[in-house]
Amino acid sequence: MRVKTDAKRQAILAAAGAVFRELGFAGASMAAVAERVGGSKATLYRYFSSKEDLFVTLMFDAVFDDANATFDMLKPSDDLRRTLERFGASLLQSSLSERSLSVRRNSLSEGERSGIGQMLYDRGAKRLWSRMADFMAGEMAAGRLRLVDPWMVSMHLRGMLEADVVNRAVMGAKIDARPRHLREHAAKAVDAFLRAYATAPADGS
Repeated sequence: MRVKTDAKRQAILAAAGAVFRELGFAGASMAAVAERVGGSKATLYRYFSSKEDLFVTLMFDAVFDDANATFDMLKPSDDLRRTLERFGASLLQSSLSERSLSVRRNSLSEGERSGIGQMLYDRGAKRLWSRMADFMAGEMAAGRLRLVDPWMVSMHLRGMLEADVVNRAVMGAKIDARPRHLREHAAKAVDAFLRAYATAPADGS
């Protein structure tokens, strides 16, 4: 049996990245990637089940570690506001990286092709924001948030954080991405969120 290696996997991803950049998703093929990496299509299929699988893996390998680190900030504490503000500022910073914006743009341009949109959602947003929903459920159980659907609440927070800033960046419009501005934006979003869902007054009094 031929053994899979991480080095080979990374070589395939590097070759695929070059092919996708040059030819686009529609023009790229497993044969073109195999030729670029110097192997056979059979080798590629031992690592990736399809061109779609390879494309989605390439999209997320570049950003998923950073995203997970951001969601690792969601630790229960008595200072929910501070936790969410730190999370929000980190989320905005990672979401505005060129790699992350590339994933979003590709998901929009290629999302309807061969189920890629669903794959991107299932492997990325759904997994990450399910962690937030679990965190919200814990905060509700602790009495710090009103008892409502944790997933819906998580999506409302996401919308408040990403509104204007990330949406404009995806379109290529100018934004102020300085850390201080992102922290201020996150603080305003969290304040609005807590005014809607916190069981205590948003100012903590």
